Amino acid sequence: MNQARVHIGVDVGKECLDICYPDGSKEHIGNTKRSRAKLIRKAKAMSAIVSFEATGPYEENLADECLAAGVPAVRLDAWKTRKYAESQGMLEKTDAIDCEMIRDFAASLKPEQLRFVRPMSDGYRRLKRATSVRRNLIKAKTLVVNQLENILDKDVGASVSRVIDALERQIEKMDELCTEAIRSDEKMNALAVRFEQVVGVGPVLISTMLSSCPDIGSFTSKDIAKMAGVAPIENTSCTIKKKSKPRRGRRELRSALYMAAVSACHSNHLLEPVYKRFTDRGMPRRVALIALARHIAILMNYIAKYPDFNPAVDPKKAALLALPKRKPGRPRKNP
Repeated sequence: MNQARVHIGVDVGKECLDICYPDGSKEHIGNTKRSRAKLIRKAKAMSAIVSFEATGPYEENLADECLAAGVPAVRLDAWKTRKYAESQGMLEKTDAIDCEMIRDFAASLKPEQLRFVRPMSDGYRRLKRATSVRRNLIKAKTLVVNQLENILDKDVGASVSRVIDALERQIEKMDELCTEAIRSDEKMNALAVRFEQVVGVGPVLISTMLSSCPDIGSFTSKDIAKMAGVAPIENTSCTIKKKSKPRRGRRELRSALYMAAVSACHSNHLLEPVYKRFTDRGMPRRVALIALARHIAILMNYIAKYPDFNPAVDPKKAALLALPKRKPGRPRKNP
């Protein structure tokens, strides 16, 4: 455990904060602006790092206020924190225990493993909210469509169909909002324009990648594949050797990469031979598509890491763009 750093563990809830200070004392306060300001003043006086789990929207106010006050804040992975608690023999789970485990887990990490909270642009915030709402709309549409297949009553079926139409309109609206949010941010817009050069990478994958991985370009090829959930994870022990398969990762990003691989395996002149090479080896189609999705994730990370790198353009597409544009002719006169 690193003794040079001082951490304050905070278990963030919708209505309250459970805090564990470096000396082991604990406090239960409301999740209000006044209470958060008091916590930040104490952290500043102790020169401590405020550590909390990623809990969706509930920790955003605390993170923003720490940034405004100049107090370093660290966002931790909830799953890793829970596994750390279990490794310490702490099987119980309460708010008072969680804040202590958050403090101890943050202190046990190496400096390079700490994910410090950084300022976010307004465009990124809007993109993150729009992609989250779009994901929930897709889930709702899938649920209703599956239900429609088993409905025999015409009136009920017509009502469900109207719900599906409304959901589709809202999904299209979210797609427009995602595009507007990306275009409003200079950095995201520049990356989106370069990502679009890869055949098979569409607007859904671009918005999903930028919202779930804003720091793309800072990863290694292995790290981006693991984060996206498309890297084969080894599982061997002595004479026991299990098949390597992807584990964990960000589900929404993995789904978007998979659909991009389905498109790229038929239309991308560079990735199509890669997919064919996988299948020629006897690799099942779905496994080959996951491997191709891994190639796409690594390629997008490479594009973001090296601004001078340009993905190769499809020669057929380049030839069509090089053709002279025909001038519009005069409209025919009626005889």
